[in-house]
Amino acid sequence: MKKSIAFLTVALALALVIGCGSAPAPTPEQAPPGLPSFYLNPPQADDAIYGVGSAKMSTLDTSRRMAVSRAREDIAFQMNAAIQAAIVDYAQEAGMDGNVQVISFVETISRQVTETTLQGARTDQVEQGPDGTIYALVSYPLSGFAQAAGEAFRRNEDAAFAEFKADQALQALDAQLQNNPPAAGSQR
Repeated sequence: MKKSIAFLTVALALALVIGCGSAPAPTPEQAPPGLPSFYLNPPQADDAIYGVGSAKMSTLDTSRRMAVSRAREDIAFQMNAAIQAAIVDYAQEAGMDGNVQVISFVETISRQVTETTLQGARTDQVEQGPDGTIYALVSYPLSGFAQAAGEAFRRNEDAAFAEFKADQALQALDAQLQNNPPAAGSQR
């Protein structure tokens, strides 16, 4: 019995060593073959935001459209993302006299939502990987972001002015009704 437990322990240790001996994750300099360098390290610029996307769909055209769409989505999230997150961390310890059992549970939930108009976004590069995956690099000039923000601000000012004028009209109506109350029993 002791020999089989020892053998089982050695076999388990050997399996762990072999299983954990896998190659480390590739660094950006050692990206998998066929993966465009821009995908892991998008360009950085003072005058533009870059987004990357990838897709492997049933047709080349659909893959390209999805990759470009995901690259635009990447830009949108960089510009404007509302992030909701929750972390549940649960631990329980029970037992006595050295026989304590610990149960631990951690769950992370995250949801990101964005809504942005990207007028002027440009597809800079599209490449196909050896497995058929399409990779896209899209850029968006920051001048376009400033212009869109300015237009949104102007629209907000117009809406605020319209709301102000409506409030003024309601106040004038209230004043008119206070100064000239309708007579009881009058027909409308």
